[in-house]
Amino acid sequence: MSGIQKKEEILRRFRCRGSGACCRAGGYVAVSDADIKTMANRLQMDDWMFRQQMVVVINGWSYIATPSHRVRCFLDEQNRCKVYEARPKACRTYPDWPEIWESDESLELEMKQCVALRKAVQDAC
Repeated sequence: MSGIQKKEEILRRFRCRGSGACCRAGGYVAVSDADIKTMANRLQMDDWMFRQQMVVVINGWSYIATPSHRVRCFLDEQNRCKVYEARPKACRTYPDWPEIWESDESLELEMKQCVALRKAVQDAC
């Protein structure tokens, strides 16, 4: 049985190890106004300053990370997320992202990035 067919079991077994690998992967992290407020508070910044320093707006959508904007997102020197407790939905739901589960090949590529996902797949299969 393929990893895609065992998605729910894999997600149940997934335990983030805090490697920061998902934060360094190319992609976009969209945020809501509520996300911005929560993250700004976590960083002890006001919302306006957070928006000025951390957010880029593309086609009306607010992003805290894109392939060309803040590519390490909120990682510190030890690859730990500085806003982990306040991270947006996209980050909280990893690795349950549609693009990861499109095919066994896309799952394999993601497993190369994330040791915790690789372990969950091994344990489930």
